[in-house]
Amino acid sequence: MEHPIIQIKNAITALLKGIDPDTDVFYEEIKGTEEKHGLDEPETYYFVDIIPNGNETVDRFFTDMGVLVDIAYHEKSESNTAYLIKGAEIDAVVRPVFSFGDRNITINDANMKVSDHVLHYSFTINFRQAREQTNEFEPMGELEVAIRKGV
Repeated sequence: MEHPIIQIKNAITALLKGIDPDTDVFYEEIKGTEEKHGLDEPETYYFVDIIPNGNETVDRFFTDMGVLVDIAYHEKSESNTAYLIKGAEIDAVVRPVFSFGDRNITINDANMKVSDHVLHYSFTINFRQAREQTNEFEPMGELEVAIRKGV
């Protein structure tokens, strides 16, 4: 089973590509490539931070997990109006229900702000994760029984 963080990353990429198919989505380093110029920093892009922000043991089988997602969007025009429109577009695909893997999680609260000509849209995902079962004990073996009559 794929780790929930990877499932969240894949789901966010799909949602953002659904809004802007031609806009790059980065998670670690912002770099684009152009054949004739080599590496280049794109003018319009998404940069996503996925930050685990708490694991709480429920019992030996379950853990409550929290993940903070911050989607930063930079647009070439650096227009606050364009950022507000983009924030509404992102909000429409994230809330009220965010889906990843086989889960559908209600997102109650999301925050949006524009700082230094970058839109930041952030929300927290809270969910319960089952621990993968492993055989802790050796499986039961076979027992041979011989019955003799009249000894």
